[in-house]
Amino acid sequence: MLFDISALVAALAPHGPAVLAVMALAAVLEAAFGLGVLVPGETVVAAGAAVLAGGPLLPLAWAAVAVGALAGDQVGYVVGRRYGPALARSRAVRRLGTDRWARATDLVRRRGFWVVVVARMLPGVRTLVAATAGAAGVRYGRFLAADAIASTAWAAVWVFGGAALGRVLLGPASWAVVGAVLLGVVVLLVARRRRVGVA
Repeated sequence: MLFDISALVAALAPHGPAVLAVMALAAVLEAAFGLGVLVPGETVVAAGAAVLAGGPLLPLAWAAVAVGALAGDQVGYVVGRRYGPALARSRAVRRLGTDRWARATDLVRRRGFWVVVVARMLPGVRTLVAATAGAAGVRYGRFLAADAIASTAWAAVWVFGGAALGRVLLGPASWAVVGAVLLGVVVLLVARRRRVGVA
């Protein structure tokens, strides 16, 4: 076997507090500095949750990741508030598209609270929503309330979702899941080839 996931999880399991710290740090860094555009923090959070699945640290991981995401977003908000116009020319914004940044800023300005809550759940957009809120001049108290809800929900999805996925992949049903995925890929490839052949 090229990569033994079970062995990796078993090796990391005794280091639960360190895994938890890495998960929280990933949530802070990707939100604070827009790194989620390049490396989504969900990957680190879900993988860490798979390691902690079934253990007593999982609820604490949810709290730590939520606080980390919230803290990172506060940095993003301050950066957006202070350097708003300059952010439109940054690499992260150019990667997403300056037209999207302009539309997002306008949308956050008009409907700030719920946009912050919903956008935090969207990969790519999520890491810039705090800076967008700061640049759009959303009141800090309003932003903080929306972001607290959003960060808690985002952390719950990826911590508990990652733990559930870890249980499936490491449990007795793992080969059935892998087989179903492979079968699905084969069916899609065959269907695509037939469609191309007909065309």
